Amino acid sequence: MSKVGRFVTDPRAGAYCQITLDSGEKIVVNHSRGGFQGGILAVEVLKFMGLSSERLVTCDLDGPEGRAALGRLTRDVVPGSVEATPLAAFVGYLKDSTSCADLEARWAALMSGPDR
Repeated sequence: MSKVGRFVTDPRAGAYCQITLDSGEKIVVNHSRGGFQGGILAVEVLKFMGLSSERLVTCDLDGPEGRAALGRLTRDVVPGSVEATPLAAFVGYLKDSTSCADLEARWAALMSGPDR
């Protein structure tokens, strides 16, 4: 079972959350703006004891594909709740990934259409 870390918010830098996948790989989900605003959401895998990272995927939440994906993830949550934020929605979706390869497959499925 993946382990989800705490959500960290920095008013100037946005928000992020670290997830340790079943495979032992550590990823960070970053939202450039935090809160309910658009911006860029990125997933990075931590390398070399967390001192560097490699970007796996990104999503422009202001673009049509990003808005559609966020809409699918938040359609059953209470508007204005923490679960309705982009960071919490994407973390909730990606936390069930078992490895980075599985995460990338789940991401592709989310971005490709209405069925997740």
